[in-house]
Amino acid sequence: MFWLLSGVLGTTCVAQPTGGRTGLGFLQMPADARQAALGSRHFTLSGSEATLFIQNPALLDSAKSKNLALSIMPYLADTRLVNVAYTQAFKKIKGVWGGGLQYLDYGTLTQTDDLGNPIGEFRASDYALSVGYGNTIQNITIGGSLKMVGSSLESYRLWGLALDWGAVFKHPRRDLTAGFVVKNLGVLRQNYAGHDAPPLPFDVRVGVTFKPEYMPLRFSLTAHHLNAFDQVYNDPALFFDFDNNGNRVPRKIPVPEKLLRHLTVGAEILIHPKCRLMVGYDHLVRQELQLQERVGLSGISFGGWLKIKRFEFSYGRSQLLTGLGVSTFGMNVSLQK
Repeated sequence: MFWLLSGVLGTTCVAQPTGGRTGLGFLQMPADARQAALGSRHFTLSGSEATLFIQNPALLDSAKSKNLALSIMPYLADTRLVNVAYTQAFKKIKGVWGGGLQYLDYGTLTQTDDLGNPIGEFRASDYALSVGYGNTIQNITIGGSLKMVGSSLESYRLWGLALDWGAVFKHPRRDLTAGFVVKNLGVLRQNYAGHDAPPLPFDVRVGVTFKPEYMPLRFSLTAHHLNAFDQVYNDPALFFDFDNNGNRVPRKIPVPEKLLRHLTVGAEILIHPKCRLMVGYDHLVRQELQLQERVGLSGISFGGWLKIKRFEFSYGRSQLLTGLGVSTFGMNVSLQK
C-alpha cells in the first residue's frame, strides 16, 4: 500500500526523521481526552469512544458501532485542536467502518509587509480526514485507515496521503489487549512554496493494556517511535562535557536513557463501572521539555471519565513544563437503540 501511495503521488519516499523535523506534527497529538490523560500515545485502550480509531484503526470492533465522538483541546497560543469521529457497522458487510476529522485551528493572524507594518489578516490550519475499517477474526482485530492530510497558511497549501494500520489481540477471558500500530506511513505531495515537502511523523508502536484480576486498576504500557532508536535532542549549547584538552564535546546519553524515552505508561483507577480516574507519564516529554532550573510535573498527565446513560464525558490534562499544560475535553454518545 505504501508503494501504491508513492506511485499515485509521484513522489520518492525518504527516511522519516524525528525530533521536530517532520511536517504536520499535530498528527502525533492525542485524539481523545482519555488518551491525553493516560499519556497520549496509548493505542490498546478498551472503550466505545469513536475517536479511538484515529489512534489505531484496529480498535474498530463491533463494540464501537454507531458511536459519535467529539474532543476539543484548547492548545498553545489560542490555537485549538478539534477531533470528530463516527463509527458504523453494516449488516451485509463484515467489520466496522469509521470516519474522522482532525482539525488544528491557528486562528486569525496578522499579515505584515517587509517592514513589519500590518496590511491585513489571514488564517492558518492543519487537518486530516480519515476513513478506516476494522475486522475481527476470533480474538484478533486488524484495521487500517487512509488519511488525506494537509495544511493551509494564507494562500499557501501543503497536502498528502497517509496510512495507519495495525492489529490488536483481545484475550477471550481476561481484561488484556496487546497489539501494534504503524502510523503516518505516506508522503506529502505539495509544500507551501514549492520546496521539497517535509516527511510525515512516521511512528511504529507496540503496546499492552491489562487489568490484574483482583485489582481496581487497569495499566497501559506503550513503546513508541520504534522506527528510530535515538529520540534525544542534545542541544550542544546546553548539554556538553569537556575532553582532556578542555574542548567542548556533546554530552553522551547512556543507552538505558535512550530506551526509556520510547516508553509511555498509564493507569486507570476503576472507581465504578461508570467512573474512572486516570494518570499517565511520558518520559520523552519530561526529558525534552523540562526546565533546567525546575523539573515540575513535565510529562505527567491525569484526568477522569464519567458515563451517564448513553453519554460518556472525559477530561485529560497534560503538563508540558512548569506552569504550562493543556486540557482536552471529550464526549462520546452511543446512537444504538
